[in-house]
Amino acid sequence: MEKHSTDNHFQSLATRLSRWIVLLSTFIFITVLSTNYFLSRHLLENYVEQLAKKTALTTVQRVDTVLHSVSTSADSLAAVVTTPDISKKHIAQMTKAFVENNHEIFGMSVALENGVITGSPDGFAPYYYKKGNGIAYADLASDLYDYKNRGWYSETKKTNAAIWSEPYVDDGGGNVHMVTYSTPIHFEGSTTFAGVATADIRLSWLDDVIKKSRIGETGFGFIVSSNDTIIAHPDKSLHMKSLRETDITAENWQKYLASKSSSAARYFSTPCKHQGNRCWVAIKTLKGSGWKIIIVLPEHELITDINDLTLKITLIAIAGLILLFFVVVYITRTLTSPLGKLASATKDIGAGKLDNELPEPVRHDEIGLLTSSFNTMRTALKQYIKDLQESTARHQKLESEIQIAKDIQMSMVPGGGNVSLKQNNFQLYALLRPARSVGGDLYYYQQVENKLHFIIGDVSDKGVPAALFMAKTITLYTRALKEELSPGQTFVMMNDILTENNDACMFVTALCGVINLKTGGIIMANAGHMDPIIKSSKQTKEHPIHGATALGLMPDVDYPDVEFALSHNSSLFMYTDGISEAHDENQAQYTDEKLIALIESMDTGDTDKAGDTIITSVDDFAGSAEQFDDITLLIIHYE
Repeated sequence: MEKHSTDNHFQSLATRLSRWIVLLSTFIFITVLSTNYFLSRHLLENYVEQLAKKTALTTVQRVDTVLHSVSTSADSLAAVVTTPDISKKHIAQMTKAFVENNHEIFGMSVALENGVITGSPDGFAPYYYKKGNGIAYADLASDLYDYKNRGWYSETKKTNAAIWSEPYVDDGGGNVHMVTYSTPIHFEGSTTFAGVATADIRLSWLDDVIKKSRIGETGFGFIVSSNDTIIAHPDKSLHMKSLRETDITAENWQKYLASKSSSAARYFSTPCKHQGNRCWVAIKTLKGSGWKIIIVLPEHELITDINDLTLKITLIAIAGLILLFFVVVYITRTLTSPLGKLASATKDIGAGKLDNELPEPVRHDEIGLLTSSFNTMRTALKQYIKDLQESTARHQKLESEIQIAKDIQMSMVPGGGNVSLKQNNFQLYALLRPARSVGGDLYYYQQVENKLHFIIGDVSDKGVPAALFMAKTITLYTRALKEELSPGQTFVMMNDILTENNDACMFVTALCGVINLKTGGIIMANAGHMDPIIKSSKQTKEHPIHGATALGLMPDVDYPDVEFALSHNSSLFMYTDGISEAHDENQAQYTDEKLIALIESMDTGDTDKAGDTIITSVDDFAGSAEQFDDITLLIIHYE
């Protein structure tokens, strides 16, 4: 008993209302927090993208400025060397002066071809470089160094153009990791290669530049040469290694290769190798050297503040939800307690005890108004039940009358709406299926000796009015048969009578005809109906029956008789638009063309099978769509 009471309390309106309010509030809080978090992430991503690109661009500008200064110094030295009557001493002095006055330059040299300058049959290559706080000298023309086979010399001579070398250790020269800018020397009035002027930059200086591009605690940058060799990196163990030999993923390698064909900064997100999160990467190309500045920003460091703020807001929201729960439970129970009493009292009304009184309203609010309304409802319900009993009796009587009307209507057509007739010289199949209890479609046939008379029609409306108009139409047709009127004369007579007092403006489309069962000759008339379909051994097509307007629209209309003949083993198909205009769930129509194609594909020697096949095809096409119009099919097979 205690458990039952607890279950009822748990299912009370106050409990359910409290639960739904808290759940909705929780959903709103979660939605707001999620929206705030994702919007913040979106803004942060935009900020990080701009920060990474700006850092890469700033680093590029810093390095570009130095590279330009270094290349300009080498170009200037090459220009000075071409001065007439230049001597070895002057070249050495100028080279040393350039090194002393350019703090970005580690070393410089002028390396000349054999015999270019007087007294140098085996070449000339003085090299000055910084060592400690002074300037050191090395003779690169010595047999131990062999400068002419060094890449910075041979490649410049080969291309006869200025180049930046790949990183290398200058053994025998500066003996440090460096990159060299080499520009060819041409004496005045000549394009013949005479030697090179060089300027060196230590890779350790590039490391200092990279340190200044660091963002936060774990963000970093590095420089890759045009030949994909790492020339500056916070991790010095990666110096002089190919980027492809590092732990770069295949996807990131393809993104890097794509950046080589673009001068614009590339920006993308990728999983971090070591931080276990995601990193944002910016790649920017140095125009002159083809080097690339790559900036890497770990995401976790940048979103820490957002996560901390979200956590604090979440804790505050949880505390607020707990407080909200208790407040809502108290308020809802206080406000809904009179409603519980009213619910108990109304059980008697549900049990049919409408004479029991309800409790008086406690407050003049919606619940009090509901109590008063229940009292009014109780009185009205007693009267409603009485009226409903009377209405139900009338409705049952009406349904019975409609069923009787349907039975009378279907009795007016041969076979009660479904005919299968097989004779020696012909077969006949007929089906009428109303869309409602009663409908407006019709068919009729009568065999008189060797002649088969027939009609098929479709009234413009549905339901009881259409059924009455249909009954009147069949009655007029049977009168025409007694008077032995031709199909055209039949329609003239029927039209004149149906037009009289037709205030509802109803009409009927129809095909009427007679077949000579000995010769196959047919006389037909058409009152606004679809042409019949004829299938013979040669073809299947609509046979045009030129007629006039539908019956009942206007008086004094002439309906001509159309004569033609059926060949042996041919079939005549007549139908109403309930078949051709049947709709499926998507409102697509069955169409005349689909019907003709179906008739052409099947054997019509058995009218029962042919008729059932057509009706099944229409039903399968309509699927779950409700039949919206009456369906009537009349098939005559001439043996």
